[in-house]
Amino acid sequence: MNKFKFIDLFSGIGGFHQAMENLGGECVFASEIDPHCIETYYKNYKINANHNVREVAAEDIPAHDVLCAGFPCQAFSKAGFQKGMSDTRGTLFFEIERLLKAKMPRAILLENVKNLEGHDNGNTFKVIKSRLEALGYHVHHKVLNTMEYGNV
Repeated sequence: MNKFKFIDLFSGIGGFHQAMENLGGECVFASEIDPHCIETYYKNYKINANHNVREVAAEDIPAHDVLCAGFPCQAFSKAGFQKGMSDTRGTLFFEIERLLKAKMPRAILLENVKNLEGHDNGNTFKVIKSRLEALGYHVHHKVLNTMEYGNV
């Protein structure tokens, strides 16, 4: 596969990073707010992910081919209160949209919980999908079950 550059938003400890690097990608920016995750990410990848995506100016993010984001799921999960866009964590998708508008990478890869698709009778997902399509992206989505992908 050809070399490509990616960014890793809401990076956690680097699940997307590991996958993208295995495919030949180079991480040029990562963002995370959890101190333990930031520390682990640095130990694993020698990249400082200590950036709050809400506070990052788009011009400060390097050019990239792929935007990866596992944006917070608590606002959509059946295990939570399901406040969706009424929960500040639920509005973080709009930070992704802001950066997409500014950078327009060739591809995006987003991850969330199964219930995102059905949250608020499907309206939350419709908003996300329509906003991505308005930017010119083709949206392919699928609910995956990790049990179907073997052991690590």
